[in-house]
Amino acid sequence: MVQEFRDPYGGIQPDGRFEIAAATPDENLTLDRLDRRRSLLGQLDQARRQLDAGEAVRGFDHYRGMAYSLLTSPRMREALDLRHEPAAVRESYGMTLFGQGALVARRLVEAGSRFVSVFWDEYGLADSAWDTHYQHYPRMKEELCPSFDRAYAGLIQDLEARGLLAETAVLCLSEHGRTPQLSNVKGGGRDHWSRAYSAIFAGGGFAAGRVVGRTDRIAGDVVQTPVSPKDVLATTYHLLGIEPATMLQDRLGRPIPIGGDGIVRRELLA
Repeated sequence: MVQEFRDPYGGIQPDGRFEIAAATPDENLTLDRLDRRRSLLGQLDQARRQLDAGEAVRGFDHYRGMAYSLLTSPRMREALDLRHEPAAVRESYGMTLFGQGALVARRLVEAGSRFVSVFWDEYGLADSAWDTHYQHYPRMKEELCPSFDRAYAGLIQDLEARGLLAETAVLCLSEHGRTPQLSNVKGGGRDHWSRAYSAIFAGGGFAAGRVVGRTDRIAGDVVQTPVSPKDVLATTYHLLGIEPATMLQDRLGRPIPIGGDGIVRRELLA
């Protein structure tokens, strides 16, 4: 059988000779080809030196250093270690992947994190998330809603009990909604729908117990107080003390407002 890879530990010959196959000269490698390779290497080295001297690369090195610092931080390891939490607190979030992820989020906030995302991702078998194209009813009833309700309530109550809710904005968002009509598949199914869907906001200056907006009777279209994703972005920046109209420049030097064309929705504020 022909070996198709270089085994770094395969250089010991039966007669005791040590040989590195990759270091054996290729009989097809002429001086001309070798010179061209050397020239190409020189060009790559020169380009690398120019790149290393650029401002963008220096910025990259800075953020790479921050990432390494984060990975090696004892404070970070401590925040991610749920063994320090009482069993009753862990149970209050629900012993699910999302529930324990929400608990880690609270611990990260306590440790000083300014921005934390908790994703409800696929785990175990496929179709374990909210993409309910089929088996909509059993998945919502038996898995998705109970697990979310417990985790979300556990997070909000825990933040409030620790005096953190007033200064922590909690946004529960999705990329889109689901079709108003059910598909005729096993267990019922709802497909992707962008024209109307809901979000939940708590803490950090958001109003409590307020419902903003209304859809038609089949939840297909917004008929009152439409709020766009960019409105949510602008409102969140406002609560963080950042002017949504603040301009940043992209790599081409074009001015772009950080809040896009969104507006601060006072209806969402306390």
